[in-house]
Amino acid sequence: MSKEFISCLMHVVIGTYHQKNFLTAEIRSQLSAYLSAVAKSKGMILVALGGTENHIHFLLSLPTKLSVESAIIPIKQSSTTWLRQNFEILRSFSWSAGFAAFSISRSQLDSTLLYIQNQEQYHWKKTFQEEYLEFLNFHHLPFKESSLFDD
Repeated sequence: MSKEFISCLMHVVIGTYHQKNFLTAEIRSQLSAYLSAVAKSKGMILVALGGTENHIHFLLSLPTKLSVESAIIPIKQSSTTWLRQNFEILRSFSWSAGFAAFSISRSQLDSTLLYIQNQEQYHWKKTFQEEYLEFLNFHHLPFKESSLFDD
């Protein structure tokens, strides 16, 4: 074969520092447009973004030669700067230190999109911390709960 064909969809979750409620619906809307442009400039596609005041979920399509970490770290860094520069109330904004990323198969695309787009309704019943723990447990990822949210 003379060409690579890669389908690499990543469901990414990042929280605000100490899970502070900074991200209003309006800020998330503008953040989505900004991150879409950042992703495109790095050869990625931001498929969807959703979240609540203290965290976001987004679905990224990664190109062939970009690792998960080298995709997400620049997104976190540039969005931190952009949020601080564009919103007076976010002059000291920071994301939490880490992130979570989960690979998504094509068969799970529709349900993942719905999940990301309906974050506000989902969190009427569950906190961000409960949701995050469920994801980590579901994916059998090792963690120490006592230090998980110690930004």
